Amino acid sequence: MGGDGGSIPTRCELVKLKKAAEVKNKDQHMVGKWQHCALSGQTLAKPIMSCRLGRLYNKEAVIETLLDKSIKSHIKKLSDVVELKLTDNAVYNSEIKADLYIDHYSAPFVCPVIGLEMSGRYRFIYNWSCGCAISERATIEIPSETCHKCGTPIVKEDLIIINGTEEDIVKLTEQMKRRKEESKKGKKSKNHVVSEATSKDKLSVNNDEPAADDKPSKNKRHNIQDGNDKQHKKTKVSSDPKESKNKFEDTNSYKKLFHKNCEKKEKAHWVTYNPYYN
Repeated sequence: MGGDGGSIPTRCELVKLKKAAEVKNKDQHMVGKWQHCALSGQTLAKPIMSCRLGRLYNKEAVIETLLDKSIKSHIKKLSDVVELKLTDNAVYNSEIKADLYIDHYSAPFVCPVIGLEMSGRYRFIYNWSCGCAISERATIEIPSETCHKCGTPIVKEDLIIINGTEEDIVKLTEQMKRRKEESKKGKKSKNHVVSEATSKDKLSVNNDEPAADDKPSKNKRHNIQDGNDKQHKKTKVSSDPKESKNKFEDTNSYKKLFHKNCEKKEKAHWVTYNPYYN
């Protein structure tokens, strides 16, 4: 109808069609979680670490994340992850060829109890205390209060589901937050106990020390010591009269050796005094 000969768009052409939602390839998604690091995306290689949320990491990637402060992560220190003790799969072949069928359910690690492959097809758990990973079916079929691999005691709260569902992750996050709060409370109570003990020690030390007025001065101590020495000498002389008498007799005997007449004689009158005879 237009003079320029242009065609008028129909009503159907004006309506925009919605794009169909992209369907995730379950196999690729599973391989990404179970065979690749959750931080770097590289292929998992021992030593393999895991956090409280059950995600898998390469140790190098964890260390790089801790060193790079710009990366935001729930992993703040090495104690937030644990090294997994995994059992190798003897049948697993890592080489992929173009003409061969790729088995996505084949995995490099297996359950040490019943031999199930750790590929994502079966649920796997590990004990936080020891890091041993086993299948959940093994714990159901062979229940035990200790680890099947190393014998470490099992606490229910320490069992972590590896690459769990969204519901599992919600439970694990709540559990992780609860643990952090408990550890903070424990640290506060410990610091409070230590501070009370130190304050008590300081009070006891201050009570034991004598006051400044009670401390004897150097002059007082010196005078007291001199007085004690003098008193000791007096008592020694007065207590042994025989000893003092013998000393006096000894002095007279020495005098007799050098003087002929050491005994006292009455001098004559000055008129009759003669120095040659008297």
